[in-house]
Amino acid sequence: MKKKVMLKQKLLRVSIILIALFTAAIFFVTNSKVTNLVEKSISLKLDYISNLGMDIIESKYDGNWNVKNGKLYRGENLINNESQVLDGIKEKTGSIATVFLGDEKVATNELDSDGIRTIGAKVSNEVTERVLKKGVAYEGTENVLGETYAVKYVPIKDNAGKVLGIWFVGMPKTNIGSKDSQIFTMRISIVVISILCGILGCLLLMLYTKKFLNDIDTLKVSFLESNSKGNKTQRKVLMLSLFLIGTFFLIWFTVQGFTIGNVVNNLEDSNMKDRLNACSQLGEMLIDETYKGNWTVSYDKLYKGSNSLNNDSVIADKIGSDTEFISTIFMGDTRIATNISKADGTKPIGAKAAKEVVETVLKQGKEYVGEITVAEKRCIEKYMPLKDSTGQVIGMWAIGVEKKVSIRQIKDLRKAISQISILAILIAFGTFLVLSVKMVSDIRNYNVCLSTRVSEDSSY
Repeated sequence: MKKKVMLKQKLLRVSIILIALFTAAIFFVTNSKVTNLVEKSISLKLDYISNLGMDIIESKYDGNWNVKNGKLYRGENLINNESQVLDGIKEKTGSIATVFLGDEKVATNELDSDGIRTIGAKVSNEVTERVLKKGVAYEGTENVLGETYAVKYVPIKDNAGKVLGIWFVGMPKTNIGSKDSQIFTMRISIVVISILCGILGCLLLMLYTKKFLNDIDTLKVSFLESNSKGNKTQRKVLMLSLFLIGTFFLIWFTVQGFTIGNVVNNLEDSNMKDRLNACSQLGEMLIDETYKGNWTVSYDKLYKGSNSLNNDSVIADKIGSDTEFISTIFMGDTRIATNISKADGTKPIGAKAAKEVVETVLKQGKEYVGEITVAEKRCIEKYMPLKDSTGQVIGMWAIGVEKKVSIRQIKDLRKAISQISILAILIAFGTFLVLSVKMVSDIRNYNVCLSTRVSEDSSY
């Protein structure tokens, strides 16, 4: 009877250890993939700020980049100590931005602890080597005045392709804000769900092993025997292994359902809206620098200063080339310029905005963010009112992204987690089966009788 208890304990021990290892694998894989999702979102946002920020500078200052008398110019415009655009970028996105001539700061919105611009500071040797000497972008993480920033350095070149300086943007990683709490919730949920599923699995496993071990009533039981008793034992151990695998799948599907269906969806939605907000803010700056003057409607056309925006997709195309976003300009509730295309390749010029957008933006003068169908494509969009000099709303500007972009991110995450999880399940199944075979086969080393005490009595 002693060996019966030992076998039961061994099987349960192995089961608990494998469940714990499987839970740990799911935890670390899911945590790693979700963390990567956040890091990728930070990197994308940084790219957009960098690209649109440079577009704003180049729209504001005509001409090519050049150096005169040891100072950096854009056309005939001196860039040294010019901070208007840089301060605007900081105000809109919270990001620091700097222009370097060679390896030295000549314009920045970065302030030191005394509130003084950090003009004259140098870039690191690593950045110098990669950006100035090799002429390629550099992206990484740096400590800026005691705070961790995601940073990107891009070479500034003249019209001949010679590297003159560097365009830099940095975004504090603390900007991810609520994402930290969402990831923490996900981590706790995985552990709690896995423990509950593991406890349930172990309880059911205990009931099954009790019945399984009570059915062993031969003097010698060998898993390797080919007789009917041995075959019965084999089948029961196989069922035991499959039962454990069922517990793994229960943990896997429950965790998958929660992380993918709740936390990850919310996280990616938050990531997308965060990038959307940054691009909309910089997009407004880009419009203002590209087209000077006030918004007006004249002869059934929408103007920005002296420029008619009807069928003008310059801004929309520029935003589209710099980011993943689509852009549209409305006169009233009517689409007059866009970079989105229908299935047949035509642009939905003349299409009307959705009723909820019209009610919020045109009638109430407020911004609207939500899911809207545009040219038969489901999009997450942000709409902003366009006002004339008197404050009257005369149109809208919208920027957004197809919902499938967000869905694709989640599918890729689900696929990666699924692949690792299935591999872990197969390894756990094989390990448990091998160990179970060994433990049950070891019974042949003892004279075990569950129905009589012959072997036990003979040992005295």
